[in-house]
Amino acid sequence: MISNVHSHSHWCRHGRGNLEDYVKEGLRCGLQSMAVCEHVASEMPMGPRMPWSDMPAYLAEADEVIERYGKQIELFKAFECEYFPEALERFVQLRDHHDVPLWILGQHESADHRYDYFAMQDRDAETRQYTADVIVALNTGFFQLLAHPDVILVNYDRPTPLVMECMDRIFAECEKLKVAVEINANGLRRPTGYPNREIWMLSKKYKLTTIISSDAHDPRCLVDDAVHQAEQMAAAWGIEITPKLKLK
Repeated sequence: MISNVHSHSHWCRHGRGNLEDYVKEGLRCGLQSMAVCEHVASEMPMGPRMPWSDMPAYLAEADEVIERYGKQIELFKAFECEYFPEALERFVQLRDHHDVPLWILGQHESADHRYDYFAMQDRDAETRQYTADVIVALNTGFFQLLAHPDVILVNYDRPTPLVMECMDRIFAECEKLKVAVEINANGLRRPTGYPNREIWMLSKKYKLTTIISSDAHDPRCLVDDAVHQAEQMAAAWGIEITPKLKLK
């Protein structure tokens, strides 16, 4: 790995370390490029998230770290967020006013706030809703990367025909809209069901930009065994990995 764009610090309320800790670890591991990344703030989170009141301090710390280390490693700001229609304009303003070039779609809950996709109650209905949410989000043109597209596998022992159908639709949309996809190493740090071989073999039908992301929630995990395992899995599956995501 020479670049990582997806990680989370103490600011998200479920991670560890500060932003400088991540940059220092990236330098130690020989990364050439990395995003100073966090979950965007949320007013209606289903799980622990940064409140909007913390955003000014977070952005100030991000800018300070980029200024301090930007000559040693390529650094830029990124946010992972769900697609919530009522929040999109606020995200646009954040992008434009604070120089955030990378927006990562990580749809952990439904766009209408009804479903938690990490704890599905009606798997088929919620899998369809996840797919619809992701496709609508991609078509906003706001996102450059789809994080862990196979995240709903946390609810399944293996992909069902419906899951395969839904993933096929998502990958087709990513190809059409030129949105990159991510093999997520964090799914390998605990039993989650993703990244899933069948899903990623399906992705080979399409011309996709595929990256590997650490999704570390602790700076010590930035480039760890899970990342190396993800790299090995991609190689075994014949997935072409883009070493560094190109930003417009």
